[in-house]
Amino acid sequence: MAGRRRRKNLKAAALILLTLILFAAATYVYVGRAYRERQSVEALSWAVAGQVVVVDPGHGGIDVGARGPGGTNESEVVLAISRHLAEFLQQGGARVFLTRQDDSVTEGESGDDLLERVRLAQKVKADLFISVHANAFDDRERGAQVFFDPASQEGRKLAEAIQAEIRRLLKNTDREALGLDAFVLRTQEIPAVIVEVGFLSNPQEEKLLADPSYQREMAFAIYAGIASYLGGS
Repeated sequence: MAGRRRRKNLKAAALILLTLILFAAATYVYVGRAYRERQSVEALSWAVAGQVVVVDPGHGGIDVGARGPGGTNESEVVLAISRHLAEFLQQGGARVFLTRQDDSVTEGESGDDLLERVRLAQKVKADLFISVHANAFDDRERGAQVFFDPASQEGRKLAEAIQAEIRRLLKNTDREALGLDAFVLRTQEIPAVIVEVGFLSNPQEEKLLADPSYQREMAFAIYAGIASYLGGS
């Protein structure tokens, strides 16, 4: 009886020890990743510091944008990614303005949501305009892609820099930056891009885009692309 009790106590102690080891390992990984991320942001900050950047999470309010087969809304995904991107940019020393802070939109005096997003960039004298969206077509398409106004050479350079960093860091797309006739691009006098972060219509990519860790990785890749563009211009 005593031997059985000792074995039971040993098993309980071993379980507690294993739990503590796993917790310590998870904490080490998290802290290590956060430290490396911080170091990477600081290493790129020389190019970003002092810039004024408008980050535009697409859609919002009653307009949820695309919706994945699992029910993931574009408006929620791009807001999360945009918040992370704003955080990285601010850590790098940029002044950042979000066109929306939550799941609402402001139509302003014009009554036109898209026009108000462009006007914000003009009002704050932005250096860059980064609009974040998610794509949808069919369940076979996947991969992030960056779009620019075909008439803007600087917009093209910015888009290509962001696309290159998404390919390099995330390693899950071979897409190239493309020209696109879109209101928030052609009405800008500054470099402006639309970053389509992936296809919500693809079930596997929908799961990725709904993952907070991946959202942060995508935001960092966009940040790295912005820094690459600014560092080379």
